[in-house]
Amino acid sequence: MQSPPPENKTDVNANRELSESLHANVNQKLIGAFKGTEKEELINANSTEIPVTIYTPVDVDKSKLVIFFHGGGWTVNSRRTHQTMVNMIADATNTTWINVEYRRGPEYKFPIWWNDVYQVTKYIIENKQSYGVDSSAKVGVAGESCGALMAAGLCHAMKNIDFQILVSGILDLHRTAPSYKEFTHQMYFLTPEILDWLTLSAFDNMKDLDDPRIAVMQNKSFEGLPPCLFIVSELDPLHDDSYEYQKLLDKAGVQTKLVLIKGVLHGFFSVPGIYPKACADVIINIKEFMGSL
Repeated sequence: MQSPPPENKTDVNANRELSESLHANVNQKLIGAFKGTEKEELINANSTEIPVTIYTPVDVDKSKLVIFFHGGGWTVNSRRTHQTMVNMIADATNTTWINVEYRRGPEYKFPIWWNDVYQVTKYIIENKQSYGVDSSAKVGVAGESCGALMAAGLCHAMKNIDFQILVSGILDLHRTAPSYKEFTHQMYFLTPEILDWLTLSAFDNMKDLDDPRIAVMQNKSFEGLPPCLFIVSELDPLHDDSYEYQKLLDKAGVQTKLVLIKGVLHGFFSVPGIYPKACADVIINIKEFMGSL
């Protein structure tokens, strides 16, 4: 969920504040329900300090750890907009989730935000025991929308990620799939105009859309990638990307599972206060997927 582009597109801060306010309002009844501990930390990465929030449930399972990247077109949302849902998943799976605040456009464009998540992920994996898990713990990456693309890209760039959870992912930045032409009306929320604005906010050079770090469908090999759970929102211009990427992974022998959440728009994942049943379905499937690893 992100608000539409402001009339003055340089006023992105107003859009960010509006998004955080909207999320806080619609998720109000669920905020503060997390039963575990919440800790803020700064990780030195990419010549700066990247804020992360660590959610550790009571009696945590020390065999798994998940690193999460929020959506919002690399521009609008924050780890706060997605906190409620991440809290709920951490509780349900009884595992530690680390919510990462990478730098956003238009102030910081590609590859800055990519390098942020790469270096933070590398640090967490190398120091996972400091986050309360066992030395043998499996580390997974998860993300929603553009965060899903970063999670998928990391699985190509790094060999020590054990699983991936991709929610409503934009996995082809050229937007060639039929669903991009099917869901163009404003009622579907993520219009072509908003997608164009977000892309221009996140990239200086459109040639970067083919950079192998994020052009995940253009990779030459998909063999050896970690098991992948796809969560797909039905009424979403990004809908077809997950199906196309799953085909590539399946052909390479990667373990995959795809779950279609019917009747929901792009961005439903961060607002369980509006979509309680759909988000409950997501949580059940994430719990089952992680339990199968």
